Amino acid sequence: MKRRIVAAAIALAAIAVFAGCAGEVIVRDRPPAARVEVIEGSPSPAHVWIPGHWRWEGEWVWMKGHWEVPPRERAEWIPGHWAEHPRGWVWVEGHWRE
Repeated sequence: MKRRIVAAAIALAAIAVFAGCAGEVIVRDRPPAARVEVIEGSPSPAHVWIPGHWRWEGEWVWMKGHWEVPPRERAEWIPGHWAEHPRGWVWVEGHWRE
């Protein structure tokens, strides 16, 4: 029994490492609906609000939104999102676009 538990833990760790190397996290369960966040005043006119999102860490964990200064003057934030995938749901990372 103990060998099976250890083997399962090693297999899960290998999957996690492989998924991280591939840059993809695929989750079978649909992510929960986004939370409504109260957006307080911007620290400066240059800051842009980056909305919160759900992250998978063996369970769904809410990552709060935050303010950021764009890396370039005309950069626009494209929010990350969970996209449907043949094997479940995959996280598409948010990024700055000119």
